[in-house]
Amino acid sequence: MDPPRLSRSPSDDDESSPILGNFGSETSLILVHDDEPSTPFSISDDADDDEDPQSPELEVRRHWSPAMQPSLVFLYLLSPYLKLGAMLLPNTQLPLKFGIPALAVFAVLTAFARQIWYMLARYFRKADFEDLVLDAFARGRGKERLRAWLRTMVRAGTGMLRVLLAAIYLREAVHNILPVLPEDLPVPPRPALTVAFALVLAPFASAETLVAKRVVYATGASILSYIGWFTCVAVAHAHGTLQINPGWLRMGAFWQGITVTAFAFTSSSTLALYASLKAGIPHSGLSKSPATRSFRTLSSLSVGLAVGFTLPLAFFAAQMPAVILQDPLDLQTPIVAFNSLTLLLGIPSILVTTPSLPVSERLQRSTTIPISKYLLFVLVVLLTLVPTRIARILSDILLASACMSTFFLPAAIHITVHFFKQPLSIVIPQRPATPSAADELLQRKEDALQRRQWRKRVIWDIGVWVLLLPVGGGGFVWGFGRIVGKW
Repeated sequence: MDPPRLSRSPSDDDESSPILGNFGSETSLILVHDDEPSTPFSISDDADDDEDPQSPELEVRRHWSPAMQPSLVFLYLLSPYLKLGAMLLPNTQLPLKFGIPALAVFAVLTAFARQIWYMLARYFRKADFEDLVLDAFARGRGKERLRAWLRTMVRAGTGMLRVLLAAIYLREAVHNILPVLPEDLPVPPRPALTVAFALVLAPFASAETLVAKRVVYATGASILSYIGWFTCVAVAHAHGTLQINPGWLRMGAFWQGITVTAFAFTSSSTLALYASLKAGIPHSGLSKSPATRSFRTLSSLSVGLAVGFTLPLAFFAAQMPAVILQDPLDLQTPIVAFNSLTLLLGIPSILVTTPSLPVSERLQRSTTIPISKYLLFVLVVLLTLVPTRIARILSDILLASACMSTFFLPAAIHITVHFFKQPLSIVIPQRPATPSAADELLQRKEDALQRRQWRKRVIWDIGVWVLLLPVGGGGFVWGFGRIVGKW
């Protein structure tokens, strides 16, 4: 089935956009060779700019993204995988026949989902999550109210996910330390420790971007702390002294073996990191970028390294000791300390990427203090102190939201854009002049390129449908069954 003949320009109703405003009618014609079309969405383009020259017509623009070096982008791509989900894996007790395939499947799916986000950014020539969702579901004239409603929902959903994630991290960091504290403390240990940890995190609450040095150092230290935790867990398992993480008993009904594996490979901020990587690449005409600046390469390396630090945990889960032996090394205390430190140091990067609260402009002008960021931080601390019954519900909401945003949402947007919308134009000008023979030839070229793009995208479409129906649909059915108590 060929794609529709009529195609729309990427800025047919948004010509004043700072991202696409320079695509005028006189500059939108580009030279396209028959043997290798240079288009915004093709398999040849998907290897990033190391295989595709930096053409001004195809460049993804997001001028407010801070420039990042590839090493820093790699740091933030890897960090989400080495947090709470991975540290709960040894407690799942999944047999290897389920644990290994589940880990492999979700590792592949998270890399695939990141690639879909990247391809969507290339297709729309935008790397802002909000704008991408709006263009996918509410593009065109007369949809201003829908766009405003969608923008509010996207910001609220993103903020809820970030706040819940930070709150659960902080809560678990506190609870993990409580068992090793003295019993005769003069003050209630949980509120006191929560306040102490909040004071430690307070300087990070005002950070503006992910390139802030204190956020970079905290994120790097969290990865090192995870490596320390991983080493202690491996030694304890080898000596038969590995114990169940108490946090496993505090989680909600959705936290089962396979779902925890899926949560371990959830991540966010993919589009922002891609835009920052592109912002850090110097413009050099049509020269190619090195492979070290390829987003797909960095994403694949981060997933591969994450698998290396989580795969042994699947073996630990299948071979938990039935009887805990006495260990002269007493590794339980460093395990708990590294666990809490990893979660605590992972919070700053979450706070930075949390959308701000709607604060009045008059209040913003009256002070230089980032009021919205501190209000969000206070909300995170307050959610840490909720009763266990409510915390379990919040943890279930977090798991479901994280899995949906990582695996289901990019697939849904891809399907919407490429199956229910007219394709964006490749060579047709934004505002075509009076029809002529040249226009007819250009339309034929457009149709030929659209057919070629459709054929190249078939394999990706199949993968997206698999991600949307068996994975996403199966997850919805399983979650509904857990809620009603069927399994």
